[in-house]
Amino acid sequence: MHSQVYSREQQTVPIPDRSVIARIIAEGDPETLVQWAEDIGRAIARQVTTSQIRNIFGTARQIQLRWPNDPEGAYRDAVLLRPKLSYFAKREGRAMEDLRKVLTPALEMVSQGPEAERQVRFNRFMDFFEAIVAFHKAYGGN
Repeated sequence: MHSQVYSREQQTVPIPDRSVIARIIAEGDPETLVQWAEDIGRAIARQVTTSQIRNIFGTARQIQLRWPNDPEGAYRDAVLLRPKLSYFAKREGRAMEDLRKVLTPALEMVSQGPEAERQVRFNRFMDFFEAIVAFHKAYGGN
């Protein structure tokens, strides 16, 4: 596992490796998803504000809701979410950069499966992201 440490006040943010991301996104393992989401959410709780996370989460949720009616457009927007994550990370700082390091490989995994699985994989990505947001809030994120 890779992680970053910033100061005594900030916790280490765990960065899952490719095999963990594959278990969550490609295989849909809910136990792995919850375990990692809790560790990540706890670590970023005091470093990232809810509004910072909601910025990117809201965009991702809109993509998810559009997917059934416009799968090609939604997929395109899902791919374009990666540069948006980079922009938010650069603008918002180190903890958002760590969140980008978690979410970008998960988004890449959406594209790596068969075309027929893209929506399922994106939904798993959203489950993971939503769980991170929930644990962020549960551990005192503002």
